[in-house]
Amino acid sequence: MNDHISLDNKNREIYKKKKILQLIYNNYFKLIKKNLFENSKLPILEIGSSGYIKETIPECITSNLTNDNQMIDLEENIFKLNQKDKSLSNVIMVDIFHHLKYPKFALKNIHRVLCNNGRVIMVEPAMGLIPRIIYKIFHHEPNGFDFKIEWDEKPKKIPGKSEYFAAQSIPWRAFIKKELKLDEMFEIKKIQCFSDFSFLASGGYSYISFYPKILFNMVKFLDRFLTILSKNIFSARMLVVLEKK
Repeated sequence: MNDHISLDNKNREIYKKKKILQLIYNNYFKLIKKNLFENSKLPILEIGSSGYIKETIPECITSNLTNDNQMIDLEENIFKLNQKDKSLSNVIMVDIFHHLKYPKFALKNIHRVLCNNGRVIMVEPAMGLIPRIIYKIFHHEPNGFDFKIEWDEKPKKIPGKSEYFAAQSIPWRAFIKKELKLDEMFEIKKIQCFSDFSFLASGGYSYISFYPKILFNMVKFLDRFLTILSKNIFSARMLVVLEKK
């Protein structure tokens, strides 16, 4: 059975060896950096961090469910953050939101620790028609379109380190299908869906890459074209930027 800690450690080792993944995630980190709330001297926190974001945003504080790795600064559980009220300028999550069984409860915790106009910035799976099929066939995590998500539900017990949940469609359902209501907490500043065959064809963390690193820029060019052609068909990733009200 999966748990987030062992999976993080396994993926971190794969990331070190797989150069194509480094190129892909560096692009995500650059995209995140462009969307930071910068009118504040308060710290930036990444939740569920691999630690590699520091290569792009050196000042970012990294956190995970355990800090048993030198690349992780803090031990944090998103459902019970140890940060003070209004103490952070930005909270970053990459491939974390779709693991949240109680997404609105988590966002309420983040809302508390963000300063006024502070931002939540996420990079998550998107469910365009073709990527949705690819994720369903090849990814170990369920799409979860059939999962009943109680968006306003509060956990009776805070999920611990050993608990594992995944539904890749949660960000799509929350922000594209608008199943999650956040009007009282956040303004949605940006939802950017884009083709990402550079990631899909890389094999991710489970398969070998289906193209060599030398073709990365060519595949990214193809992604830009496919994004323009049809986001509903080709979107595999989405950037979500929320700003605290």
